[in-house]
Amino acid sequence: MNSELERFVAACVARGEAEEEGNSEKATVQYKIIDSICSKLKEANRLEELQSLYDHEDLYVRLWAAGLTLELPNSRAEEVLIMLSSFRGLLGFSAEMTLSEWRKGNLKR
Repeated sequence: MNSELERFVAACVARGEAEEEGNSEKATVQYKIIDSICSKLKEANRLEELQSLYDHEDLYVRLWAAGLTLELPNSRAEEVLIMLSSFRGLLGFSAEMTLSEWRKGNLKR
């Protein structure tokens, strides 16, 4: 795994932990890292690399990877989010809301 993907994974894991703890400050810092990496990947036409994380052991990594690649053709992003939406709690709710907003056309990047 390249260093950008490793940083992305670490930030997703840390953001998930922060959200579960209710630590919005830490979650915001991690979001900025995730967003920065995503922007760099998109500028380099490498956003599809996030698809390799759809089966990652950490569910928050899956959530972010899928949510950020919904617009890619032939991606499994929607399928991953549907699966994650079946979980209880914040993770499932986040997946469900991401799908809902995507379907409404509100998630263009």
